Amino acid sequence: MTASRKKSSSQGKPRETFLETFPRPQRHARALFAGYPAAYSVAMSNLGFHFIYGALARSGRFNVERFFSDTSPMTFESGRPIGDAFALLFSVSYEEDYLGLVRILIDSGIEPLREKRRGAPLVIAGGPAVSSNPLPLSDIIDVAVLGEGEEAAKILADLLDEAPDGGGAALPARLAGLDGFFLPGVEGARAAFSGERRRDVFPKSVIITPDTVFSDTMLFETGRGCAGSCGFCLATALYRPLRFVSPESVEKALDELKAPVGKAGLVSTAVTAHPRFSELVELFLQRGISLGFSSISASGLDETDARLVARAGTRSVSLAPESGSEELRIRLGKNVPDQAYFNAVRVLSESGIRNIGLYFLTGYPGEDEGAFEKTAVFLEGIRRSAGRASLTLSVNAMVPKPWTPLQHYAMPGEGVLRARMEKMRAIGRKARIECRVKPLRSSMRQALLSVGGREIGAALVMYLSGGVSWKKALLLSGADPELPFRERGIDGDLPWSAIEGPCGGAQLLERYRRMTI
Repeated sequence: MTASRKKSSSQGKPRETFLETFPRPQRHARALFAGYPAAYSVAMSNLGFHFIYGALARSGRFNVERFFSDTSPMTFESGRPIGDAFALLFSVSYEEDYLGLVRILIDSGIEPLREKRRGAPLVIAGGPAVSSNPLPLSDIIDVAVLGEGEEAAKILADLLDEAPDGGGAALPARLAGLDGFFLPGVEGARAAFSGERRRDVFPKSVIITPDTVFSDTMLFETGRGCAGSCGFCLATALYRPLRFVSPESVEKALDELKAPVGKAGLVSTAVTAHPRFSELVELFLQRGISLGFSSISASGLDETDARLVARAGTRSVSLAPESGSEELRIRLGKNVPDQAYFNAVRVLSESGIRNIGLYFLTGYPGEDEGAFEKTAVFLEGIRRSAGRASLTLSVNAMVPKPWTPLQHYAMPGEGVLRARMEKMRAIGRKARIECRVKPLRSSMRQALLSVGGREIGAALVMYLSGGVSWKKALLLSGADPELPFRERGIDGDLPWSAIEGPCGGAQLLERYRRMTI
């Protein structure tokens, strides 16, 4: 496999350019397949997937192929049956991808339930959704990777290489007692997040392709964690403390590219919060590489940063106020005043940014009629500040996430949420801002997968095997579809309480109580 290899669309596959040269595996190397439970175009825009595929291929010890929801039951590279692998390694970013994971197993003729599969193949999963709450997959997967995956990937590669043929079922027990793993089939095994390792190198794309969300764009993770303390944010909870990539490591990576790159995307919770942001951007511009940015922090954004963002070739950016009520925003942990957003929108527009996206939540604690009135005033202020830039408002329901203070929060009922979303749409329309609302059905299912226990896995298998509706599958599995709409863990355990997480439960509960006074 060489860096310059390109796949032709005439072969029915997307064109790809490899940015690294991977060693050719030995003839009889063990097959490990890296998968993403969504379509190719989504998967190849995900740095977590690039990381696991690159880590396996870079080692040279395995025959590594990829698979996606739109290639199963075959691999992308050779059309080999997915079930031929010794192990399948899934990168799972979102809770609703649990459905894609189970569907791929079923479509590939692989027994989805671990006890019946007996380690052939091993099913290993990691990523933000799995780290947050692996319990819904606990009857399906053999191993869950918790927290940051760099150290876990090295350990797994060694054990997968050493395991004897037919010895897959015994491998999870060898991980018992190690931080960073949840082993649902190993009785009494300790489950704990891996300890944070100080590093200044984070994942980057190993392949670019036009057939993806970010066409022919190399992605760089420029920081991990978040400077903020939002009570609903999974990134803040899982990835502590905040760390940044060093410009020196980025420069080295650019020097080692095996193929030319015309565009890069910088990815983190707030790219402009990097303490050496201007230096980082200049590294790319000096090589003629234009840039896109996953998100912009309104806090501290000045005219110099805004001009740099525009000079990098970006014409669209996103800000995340979450709420138009400054009081509620601060109570939720988003300690950014209204004026910071007005200033950010103004300097971005004046610097040449033509499209500004605004991300909002609804359904959070304390949201009342007064909050909507303040949101209307806030959006009018944003409109006045935007100048010639167009604005887009995206509204999602606030979904409780494990390891955050709002893991205890009872979501408003579906009818209440629907009414609040329509109110947000009306406020946006009055402010002459295009409003996009995420389908509520998707948010409701996401919430159940987010805070549910192992019974959710049984429901997934029944539902995706066919013949049973989602509602009936939940009933037959003993799952409680109303769980997201009640407070949880106030006087007892949460489904994930046995896992030693990244933060203390008592602290989270205390902060939840302060947020909901």
